[in-house]
Formats: sequence, structure tokens, C-alpha cells
Amino acid sequence: MIAKAQNTPLEKVRVLQRTLYRAAKANPTRKFGVLYDKVCQEDILTIAYGQVKANGGAPGIDQQTFKHIEEQIGLNKFLGDLQARLLAKRYRPQPVKRVYIPKADGSKRPLGIPVITDRVVQAAVKLVIEPLFEASFKDFSYGFRPRKSAHQALREIYKWINFGCVHVVDADLKSYFDTIPHDKLLISVRSRVIDRSIVKLIEMWLTAGVMEEMQVRKVTTGTPQGGVISPLLANLYLHWLDHVWEKKAFGNRQHDAHIVRYADDFVILCKRDPEIYLNEAQKVLDRLDLTLNAQKTRIVDVRNEPFDFLGHRFAVQSSKRDGKMRTYYYPSPKAMASVKKKIREVVHPGQHLDLPVLIRTQVNPILRGWGNYFKTGNSRLHFKSLANYTMWALCIMLRKKHKKRSKGWRDHPPSWFYEHQGLFKLPSLVVTGNETRRYGRLGTP
Repeated sequence: MIAKAQNTPLEKVRVLQRTLYRAAKANPTRKFGVLYDKVCQEDILTIAYGQVKANGGAPGIDQQTFKHIEEQIGLNKFLGDLQARLLAKRYRPQPVKRVYIPKADGSKRPLGIPVITDRVVQAAVKLVIEPLFEASFKDFSYGFRPRKSAHQALREIYKWINFGCVHVVDADLKSYFDTIPHDKLLISVRSRVIDRSIVKLIEMWLTAGVMEEMQVRKVTTGTPQGGVISPLLANLYLHWLDHVWEKKAFGNRQHDAHIVRYADDFVILCKRDPEIYLNEAQKVLDRLDLTLNAQKTRIVDVRNEPFDFLGHRFAVQSSKRDGKMRTYYYPSPKAMASVKKKIREVVHPGQHLDLPVLIRTQVNPILRGWGNYFKTGNSRLHFKSLANYTMWALCIMLRKKHKKRSKGWRDHPPSWFYEHQGLFKLPSLVVTGNETRRYGRLGTP
């Protein structure tokens, strides 16, 4: 007996997305003009709210939380009022809340936090228009896309290096999210979406301004990091670089120059003449009013000098087993220093907590999250190093807590942490075995 498809909001949204994707894929030049009514549908808004809530995040400038919406206002009333405002064209976004998050190099990255209402509407618009742009996006773009991941981008780089593309342009865009020109970004949106109401919504989000130090500052460029729709818009704008690269057939055998891009981070791997392809990329970026960071953009021969991408270090080294030159990638020194700093920051002030509670609630989540991201490649020694560092930090904390002179290595061996205190076994995540198992193409996430 064939089971019937469930008529749930999620299934309805997926059917709509598949329909839009197929229509856009079948006709690459088609522009879609009737989309706003779909954004206003109850099913779309319900799924959008669920996605926003699942992502969590701090409240915006109105301090409204998910708990307040569900317990004080009522979810049905909240979504009903929002739907009515959208249908009556009375919806207006609020300025985003500006916060700064520290980066590994000591600098700070600006982050914009929209209010929950704006996040829900952005998610609804994204549900509708993302399939249209996905139909045009290139296979070598991996950032913030459905069924794409950072692990796939890393494997692609590994593949091209093994194919002899050892000259690498390690590119870095200067303040990409803050410098995207609004007028050219909206032209990119109109390449597929000509529904004026949808374009107006996106324009309002871009110009809503930011709240910083109790003052609203208007912006004329950029899309704030932290907005639900910002990753899609950022991918869409840099899609022109991908488009030109494919149009000029730089990836064909004649040139053998390949781009691997993850949002605004990208590398170019080629067999020869990397300066030529850097200049070609520079021409496109100049037309887009984007700037390469001259201090961080460099050309390397990976056989002589490693490079870092997405937190991993790529290097061509002689194998300790057979002496042959092989490609390796593993956590970069910056990634190792960053996770050790996180461990210190939760362990050192954790003396007032019971050790199993500290490990379960604060240490293990860091180890699991970091380990699941870095578990591929050649990470075994780095995982072992981090596991030893974590136990060392815990021993130091216990020595101070109980005012002991000894360092505690004999009292607290690894088995004591793993078997009695519940410390997560980080080395157990490492993927080992032959190259097919470790580097093989990932299945669909």
C-alpha cells in the first residue's frame, strides 16, 4: 500500500520550492513576477518562524523574545497580525541591533541582529526566492547553500591539488558584507525576481539602518551579517564572479584554473600563471565595487608553502609511511589556538561547579562542535593534542580548587576523566582508513 504524502505546512512549502526551482532551471533567463502572495501564505510564515526559532539568537532592539511571543502574545496571533500587515503593505522593518564579536586575530566583526519579526519575514522571503537563485548558482560555490557544506569545499580543494593545480591564489575580500553596493545588489536580485513588492522588502532591509550606542545610523552599502537573508544576498552578488569564470571557461583543460568559493572566502587553484587568473578575478571584483585585501591576498605554491582555508591548513608533504609527496589538510594553528582559548575560558572560572556538570554543560559541547567540523582530513594528532590540553586544563583547575601541590596527573589519568567524569572522547571522531574513506565525496547532508 502506497503511503500518501502528508499535507503538512512543511510538505506544502517543499512542493512550492521544487516547483519554483524546476521552472527556474528549465528557463535560465526567466524572471518571476508573482511571488509576494506566496510570502504572505500562512504555511510559509509558520515554517519561517520555526526556522528562526531553531536558529535561536538574541533579541533585537525591541527586546522581544520567542518566549514573550508564545506565552504573552500567542503564536497564532503574532503570525496572523504579521500576515495582515504584509497583505496590507503596512510592514516596515526596524533598525538592526549592532554588536561586535571577537575574531581569532583579536579584531572584532560587526554583527547585525534584526528583531524577530524582521527575521521571520526575511526567512519567508528566502523560502520563496532561494530556489530561483539556486537554479543558477554554480557547483563550486559552497557557502550557506542547501545541500552544500564546508567539508565539500575542502574536498574539492584537496582534489584539485592532487590533480596538479598547486599554484594557489589565496584571496581575501576587504569587509565584503559591509561594502556591497545596494544599487548593484538590487540589480542582481532583479535578474530573477521582478516582483516589486519583494524587491521593495529587500531594499527596506538594506536601508533600515543600525542601532548603535542608542543612535540609528543609516547605511548606504552592505548587508548586515546576522540577517537571515544576508547569506543569500552575499552569495547572489558574488555569483557574478562564478558566472564570468564559467563563461570564460577558465575551469576547462586549456586553462585548468578552478575557483572554490565559500561565501566571500575563495581560492583559485591552477597549474600555471596564477597572476593571470588573479588579475581576471580582480577585473570582475572592480566592476562589482569590491576590494581585495592586499595584505591577506597572496599567491603560493602549495608544494613549498602551506595555505589556510576555512580553518584548515593545506600542505604538500612527504609521507611518513612511504616518503611520497602527498596532500594533507588539518586544523590550522589559528584554529587550534582559538579552541584552546575557549576551553580555558570555560574551565578556569568553573571551580564552583561540580566537575561532571562543568564537563557535560560547557566543555563537551565545545569539543563536539569543534571535532565534528575538523574530523576529516589528517586531524588525528591535532585531536590528540587538544584532548590532552583539555585534561591538562582540568587538572590545573582541580589543583587550584582543592589547593594541592601536585599537578594531578597520577590522580586524574585520562581513564578517570573519560570513564568517571563523562569527558567526551574527542579522538573517537577522527575519520581513519584509506583515502577513499577519509577524502571520498560526501553524500547529501
